[in-house]
Amino acid sequence: MTTLHALQRTNERTGFNLKTSKRFILTALKRGKGAENFSTREKEYLLQTEDGKRAIVHNSYCFIVSEDNVCITMFQTPKWFGKKSQYNGKNKIKNAKKYLRYSDYYEMEDDEYGFRKVS
Repeated sequence: MTTLHALQRTNERTGFNLKTSKRFILTALKRGKGAENFSTREKEYLLQTEDGKRAIVHNSYCFIVSEDNVCITMFQTPKWFGKKSQYNGKNKIKNAKKYLRYSDYYEMEDDEYGFRKVS
């Protein structure tokens, strides 16, 4: 089931006609993923809905669904949704021994940190 508002928003945001929009919403209700299928950031984002409503994600779109399984509205998910965090140069390297094994500037030693710089 869908509301007229959901059909109009799907038409507006995807460019589909009304018949295709209805089919797209029904497919999302059947195959979409809820908050329980995600971890941390994505889960917190999907749980921000009001009481009694739930969010479903399908093809980079978020559908807000009521208790009666009626689609109320839809919108596009943020760009970061479903993607891994990118390394921006400020994160600590998790496995320094493995990283430095392939580096020409370091060699393994038994000092305080496990490595020393080769001069």
